[in-house]
Amino acid sequence: MRTLIAAAKLTDVVVADGGGKSPALSLAKSIVLSRGAPVGVLVDADTTDEAMVREQRQAFNDLRPSVPSRQDLRLFLAVPTLEAELFPNAETFSQIFRVDLTEGQIRRFKTDPMSVVKSFLSIPGDYSETRIAPGRPMDAKAAKKGFDRPLLKEVLAFLADPLTPERPRPARRKEPED
Repeated sequence: MRTLIAAAKLTDVVVADGGGKSPALSLAKSIVLSRGAPVGVLVDADTTDEAMVREQRQAFNDLRPSVPSRQDLRLFLAVPTLEAELFPNAETFSQIFRVDLTEGQIRRFKTDPMSVVKSFLSIPGDYSETRIAPGRPMDAKAAKKGFDRPLLKEVLAFLADPLTPERPRPARRKEPED
């Protein structure tokens, strides 16, 4: 996600690993309440069952009454997973990030795309042709297809402007002049 956000040239965005659904929701609520900053929570549904997806959305909505403004805390649910949502197949993943997949990785991608994606994620400071890291060049044409996925469009739109028209952006504080 960091790589895709960097490619979208979004600023003032912080990506944090919440450590799972419940801890992520708790962290998000804490950030909204302590910093007053809008927070988007992106989690895997880990299912395609519509009843279970609705249940997860309802559990999230049950947390929201304690947040001052409903626009401050937003859930993005990847069904079934973020990897499956962003990269519907191995070819798309390979094209976007310009990485070559082995036949074994292509087969594994069909059942466990997350393990294949994670095998390419970069450790901080480990920037090489076989690693994916923020700022890594992507195939623009292929990435445009990826950015056209409904979930990613929704997340990027929120990150670009998390404030709604009914809640205007706060005025910037003027810096004191010397």
